[in-house]
Amino acid sequence: MAEAAINFFKADLRSLQFTLYEHFQIQRLFEYDYYSHMSREECDAVIDQCYRFCNEVLGPLNQIGDRVGCRFENGQVKTPEGFREAWKKLYELGLPNFPVPMAIGGFQGPVSVHVILQEMLSGANVAFNMYPGLTHGALELIAEFALEREKKLFLEPMMNGRFSGTMCLSEPHAGSDVGALTTKAVRIEGNRYKIQGTKCWISAGDHDLTENIVHMVLARVEGAPPGTKGLSLFIVPKIRVNDDGSLGEPNDVVTASIEHKLGINASATAVLNFGENDRCEGYL
Repeated sequence: MAEAAINFFKADLRSLQFTLYEHFQIQRLFEYDYYSHMSREECDAVIDQCYRFCNEVLGPLNQIGDRVGCRFENGQVKTPEGFREAWKKLYELGLPNFPVPMAIGGFQGPVSVHVILQEMLSGANVAFNMYPGLTHGALELIAEFALEREKKLFLEPMMNGRFSGTMCLSEPHAGSDVGALTTKAVRIEGNRYKIQGTKCWISAGDHDLTENIVHMVLARVEGAPPGTKGLSLFIVPKIRVNDDGSLGEPNDVVTASIEHKLGINASATAVLNFGENDRCEGYL
């Protein structure tokens, strides 16, 4: 007999509302042009929607997901049953895009409300929330710093949940000392570079929730100075993306293993090899 899913998540909505409206008084933000399209009623509706999602979807998945964990089979990470459906529902609701500017398709809501949403999502199922959390960070970097071509290729699918994202900083010999990393980048043309190296402890580094994973990879361009001053950040998709937005060939990003942890087992913490066959490309 299958184990019944039990929800242990609880949140005091009155306490959250007190923090937002009586302590921080975020309603004053709605007087400014940037937030003039928002209101307390709309923010409360989003918070209520997130609360229901946590109680009905994420909370019940938490205990089972942690007990079952991710599986590494034939070079591919498999997330626990129910995670793919939860991912799809999360992006249908649009919750990850609440603070994202309207100029790129977001709701442009107050970051303080976004923090409340993240508090509830992580409280209900922190392992699951690692995946959209890393995606949001990668999306913000691309929106702020990428060239227009890469923005066109990656932003929309990351907004609608078709692609996810990660941050690839640490290496086996370079954890706290990030300036010691050895992943290298060799220029091909324009902002295209060949990437070669190994990254470890990469949260959400591989999974089956999305069609593609967009890795933000720290690497050192040939001739760059040592230490952190010589590092650059590259957009490295797991699967290359054609100019029309369709998926191309694999980008020589290989998952070597996932960590066996004491907790948050449904969040895949991966070791990733970039460019084992000298065919991994990234965009500066």
